Amino acid sequence: MFGLAIAHASGNPVLDAQADFRRARRAHSVARVGRWFARKRRRGRPLTLTDVTTNVGGIAHLELVPLCSIVGTLEPTTQFDARFRPTSELTRHRWERIALAHRKGDALPPIVLLARPDGYYVVDGRHRVSVALALGQRSIDGLVTGERERRRPSLPGSPSRLRVLGPQAC
Repeated sequence: MFGLAIAHASGNPVLDAQADFRRARRAHSVARVGRWFARKRRRGRPLTLTDVTTNVGGIAHLELVPLCSIVGTLEPTTQFDARFRPTSELTRHRWERIALAHRKGDALPPIVLLARPDGYYVVDGRHRVSVALALGQRSIDGLVTGERERRRPSLPGSPSRLRVLGPQAC
């Protein structure tokens, strides 16, 4: 119910961007209170990639990435919760500038992602991911390094092989 974000339009993109931020902050607060009442301990921050051998370098390719496959960030952050909703007013100015650019139709640079077997990790572009999710987008342009692999179920008598996952519905 509260997770569905509808991009409302008043005709003034600046006011709409401000309302979008307030709506995203409110969704974070409601989710936090809901977790408290349910007495459920869920992760409050995005997953972080703590593997010290992580190499962000390599050949990057532009890909249309489903937002639901982005599972965390490369570095720890306290600015966003696990669903990339803003957790404080500190991000307001930058968040609203990106939302305003979305509303005006301005081109934004692609986010930078690291592909891992469990999903994509954001290297650069947490605010853009947050705004895209708040505005109800399903996918985002990303420069992806690394490779997502998972085992394909093997048929009897056939060797198991690895399959590279591409952009697909989550």
